[in-house]
Amino acid sequence: MNKRTLITFLCFSAITPMMAQDIKGKIVDEKGEPLAFANVVLLNRQDFAFVKGVVSGEDGHFAIDSACNNGIIKVTSVGYKTAWKDCTGENAGVIKMVADSKVLGEVVVKSFQPKTILKNGGMTTTVAGSVLEKAGTMEHLLDRIPNVSAQNGNIKVFGRGEPIIYINGRQMRDRSELDRLSSDNIKSVEVIANPGARYAASTKAVIRITTKKIQGDGFGFDATTEGSYDEKKNMGGYARLNLYYRRNGLELGAYAYGSKQSSPDEKDLQQMTYLDKTLNQQDRTRWKNKTETFSSRLNASYQFDDNNSLGASISFLRNPKLQTDGKTEGSVLRDEVLTETTTYIRSEFGQNSNWSSNIYYVGKIGKLGIDFNTDWFWSKGNNRNNIDEHYQEVNSEIQNQLVSSTTSKYNRLIASKMVLSYPLLGGDLSVGGEYSFTNRNTNYTIIPNTLADNVIDRIKEGMASAFVTYNRDFGKLNMEAGLRYENVDFKYYDDSQYMAEQSKTYGEWFPSLSLSMPIGNVQMQLSYAADINRPNYWVLRSGVQYSNHYTYETGNPFLVSEISRNISYDLAYKWLTFNLTYEHVSDPIYQTVEIYKDNATIGLMRMINGKSYNNVTSTLNLQPTFGIWHPMLSAMVEKQWFELQTRDGQYLNKPVAMFRFNNTFDTKWAMFSVMMTYITKGYEENHYIYKPMFNTDLSIYKGFLKDCLTLQLYVSDVFGTNDSHIIGKYGKLKETVFDEFSTSKISLTVRYKFNTTRSKYKGTGAGDSQKNRM
Repeated sequence: MNKRTLITFLCFSAITPMMAQDIKGKIVDEKGEPLAFANVVLLNRQDFAFVKGVVSGEDGHFAIDSACNNGIIKVTSVGYKTAWKDCTGENAGVIKMVADSKVLGEVVVKSFQPKTILKNGGMTTTVAGSVLEKAGTMEHLLDRIPNVSAQNGNIKVFGRGEPIIYINGRQMRDRSELDRLSSDNIKSVEVIANPGARYAASTKAVIRITTKKIQGDGFGFDATTEGSYDEKKNMGGYARLNLYYRRNGLELGAYAYGSKQSSPDEKDLQQMTYLDKTLNQQDRTRWKNKTETFSSRLNASYQFDDNNSLGASISFLRNPKLQTDGKTEGSVLRDEVLTETTTYIRSEFGQNSNWSSNIYYVGKIGKLGIDFNTDWFWSKGNNRNNIDEHYQEVNSEIQNQLVSSTTSKYNRLIASKMVLSYPLLGGDLSVGGEYSFTNRNTNYTIIPNTLADNVIDRIKEGMASAFVTYNRDFGKLNMEAGLRYENVDFKYYDDSQYMAEQSKTYGEWFPSLSLSMPIGNVQMQLSYAADINRPNYWVLRSGVQYSNHYTYETGNPFLVSEISRNISYDLAYKWLTFNLTYEHVSDPIYQTVEIYKDNATIGLMRMINGKSYNNVTSTLNLQPTFGIWHPMLSAMVEKQWFELQTRDGQYLNKPVAMFRFNNTFDTKWAMFSVMMTYITKGYEENHYIYKPMFNTDLSIYKGFLKDCLTLQLYVSDVFGTNDSHIIGKYGKLKETVFDEFSTSKISLTVRYKFNTTRSKYKGTGAGDSQKNRM
């Protein structure tokens, strides 16, 4: 059976809808806003026995696949009083929930601990109405979500790495899209650690952020400014402004963001080379990074009715300054005898510009749902790096060398995506397809050119994908099954010459399955999915880049993609959640260091494919509530079975663990938080954390004028202990000891909002996996 026949069979094998009598209705809160994730169950009137149950969707609607039979509908949701309603027909109407506030002395506590829902392969945490509403920035919010870490601009899902982030169904294109939101804008955050066929196969994890669906017309704005100061006396800050105008179905929006940041980059590095003599290259680096950013976005959309919407947007991102200045002082020892001293004075300056646009249509024709997106993306970046080297061998004169290199990158992409959905056999069938074409050019020049080769390369890549998913409830059991196919046509050019050996065309199938079911108050979920890690374009370059007197870097056009097959089990009970994930990784991509041109003093860094290995990750989260105290205790243990020949063994299997203890006190006056993180020793692929890490953050959040004006004081790394100590294992000949030092920082954020409403823009974007590789 060929691929087209198989996809057609999967999509249309069942074409006759099941005729079912559903009980339908909508759950709302006291303000009439939709209430998501409420438990709706149908009970037998005689003995109150459970008949069937569902969870309300993000729009508050629910549908119970059963006849009424004169039963009773019971609705429950954390923070609300239980609601009861007689079931008299297919239309249950609107059921209003009333908040259940608890009075503690003179303090009225209306915020509750976040509630967790397991469904469709994800773990959804409610934010609206919980203490998480006052977390402040989105980074601070995500860092308090179970199984997520978000610090210093790095967002990771435990055991899975960096996620793809969606905001109201549309993928985040640049960091400013996340920065424009605040925690009190958010209704829920869904973490999918094992994404299925609906997502690009390169997606290892997904975070879906849903904002509050506040309705209203007229003009509104949301303005925020922040200033920061660190222990190295660096100052920084940003300002952002969201403007909205809504009238009937029309919405016009504008966004502007500007920032200027300075941060230290302080690290020590030892490169150990084991030959007939042990070569120890020691470097002490003290750099300062300066970044200037400006971004803006214009969007327009029109909502014809509740089911049909059309819109377009254009975004611009500019980094007028990406600057690094500083000094690296080093020494070279052979068998612990000093042979050379070095000094590198580095000056690097770069600029970057991105343009992107999106056109979308989201609607329904009868029961057929349509989600169409076309995206265009353009980016250009330039980087100039000057290194003034001074090195002196023992009993010799000082040698000087000035090395200048320039790198320029130019990217273009166009992509389209369409998803069709239709109710079939009591469930929902979705069929989708996506195509993207990427053109990337890279130029690298170096003076003096005797150190490394100049590079002019070009990559053209077309990627086509198709997927089918089917979701249905079988009583309490929810099932989502999917299959995805991706085909990649990769063409590589070296100085305009087509390189057949380095070009490739390949296709892969990616099945997925997710089962979720509650048993009493316990929710359980079992899922399987596969993902692929295609090396980014910079890693696939062929030329050699000069870093310093002893270190060169190169790409590897012959890399094959890394494929991971994963089985995940989730459990949730009241304020406890648990996850266990097994992962089998084929052709893992990791960095190695080799001797360059038979010169034992020079290391050539490049990425290679290693042996397949297994990995197991387990996480446990506890989030009880004791009056105004909302603690959160998280534990994560990750163990791998990774094989690599090194000087001290063949198997890099020591597990690594992480513990977090967050304490939030939600008082009538303000909200206070103390957040602590501890990471043990252990391996992550070929990197060994050889010293534990500890970090403490403090936050004070205060609202005025019914929370139209908010202030947040945040202190990160209070004790200056969040240092990173890692040993990189690169075979028997090389290892690197890397020590990076943290910096304590204090920031004050002031925000004022007026008549703000959630955007009606529903574009989801296309070509997302290709944009990430750029």
